Amino acid sequence: MTYQSFHQKYRPQTFAELVGQNAIAQILTHAIEQSRIAPAYLFCGSRGTGKTSSARILAKSLNCLQADRPTPNPCGVCEACQAISQGNALDVIEIDAASNTGVENVRNLIERAQFAPVQLRMKIFVLDEAHMLSTSATSALLKTLEEPPEQVVFILATTEPHNLLPTIVSRCQRYDFRRIKLEPMVKHLATIANQEQLTIDDSALNLISRLSQGGLRDAETLLEQLSLFGSTITTEQIWESVGAVPDEHLVDWAESLLLPQVSSTETLLVQMQQLFQQGQEPIAIVQGLLRLLKDLQIAQTLPHSPKLSSVMPEIWQRLTNMNSINCIRLAEVRSQLRQAEFQLCQTSQPTLFLECLILDLIAIPALGAPAQINHSLLDLTTTWQQTLNQLSVNHRPIFRQAQLVQCSSKGATIRFRAASFLNLATNYQSEIEQALSQVLAYHVPVQLCT
Repeated sequence: MTYQSFHQKYRPQTFAELVGQNAIAQILTHAIEQSRIAPAYLFCGSRGTGKTSSARILAKSLNCLQADRPTPNPCGVCEACQAISQGNALDVIEIDAASNTGVENVRNLIERAQFAPVQLRMKIFVLDEAHMLSTSATSALLKTLEEPPEQVVFILATTEPHNLLPTIVSRCQRYDFRRIKLEPMVKHLATIANQEQLTIDDSALNLISRLSQGGLRDAETLLEQLSLFGSTITTEQIWESVGAVPDEHLVDWAESLLLPQVSSTETLLVQMQQLFQQGQEPIAIVQGLLRLLKDLQIAQTLPHSPKLSSVMPEIWQRLTNMNSINCIRLAEVRSQLRQAEFQLCQTSQPTLFLECLILDLIAIPALGAPAQINHSLLDLTTTWQQTLNQLSVNHRPIFRQAQLVQCSSKGATIRFRAASFLNLATNYQSEIEQALSQVLAYHVPVQLCT
């Protein structure tokens, strides 16, 4: 028998088997039971959330030969159900709109829709990636969508509904497929692992589910890939397979950057070299750090809300235990990493760039305690961004190397990363003072420092 990938082998065959889309399954089930079948449907949502699977289930429900009318529970064994599942039913036409974008392709489709079904009860047209149709092709489809021939149903599937013409959307019943939640995805993966006789613990299943970011097909594909390691799957194999930096290493980095009294500079540099020697991409390191620093701030402000984060319970515990974190320094480090993410894509030496960035971050002196700040961190960050927007385009790059660390009616303090930027900025102190005063709506003296 031909090998089937996991996402094909375990594709849902009925609405009851559809993972994580209970509302959509319930609505379509009731529509079939009440014989209220729309002439056109629009299934939209991110990849791997069940759009094409739902289209096939709907096609089987409308054409199952075991019932004398449409049924929400197709048998899956009759000739019609088998043909639809295998993709060779004459009256269920799946079209990849990305490769059939022209108006001539749509005219051929409309012409085929005029003929009665050859084999089944109803003729179903499934247009995948419908947003890829050209404007002229979409316009040609409008009338047919509004008043299709009897016994014809159109199902449009897309990941980008905002790129469809409003006139198309208004002619369809729209169903938005949400990203799959963590719990049903873990349960589904556990079922597959049991069927495939794989040994995998809950932490590894949770990690696969989190890495897939709500895409069930991505999770199934990753699990299939990991099964090639052997019958036992570990979290270490998962991190190695996806090429991401393990959260344990990222927490070590965060401690070194934010709590210098805990880890030395030498420790951080050794950790960085180890990751490079393991083949980790600099952009993956920066993106991982940004994600972890976001989770760190959540852990510091909402320690009893681990579900708001994207980390495992043991990592969450480490984040909540990182006391004495300076929120201003955390914001500074995160800001520099956000800028570096874009710059890494432009440089020809990303490893060297990241090494220099980390050394610069280590060299940034610890800022004052939060209690000394008159505004909240959010206010300072927002105020500073608005101030930068008031500056001339030529002077903004200089002041982007600084941070507004204190602001009150008595004065404001702007701290630069290095003395070289401070020397340049002193020539434009009056301009930054005027820009900040304009944002605050009152005059405030400005002090520049490093």
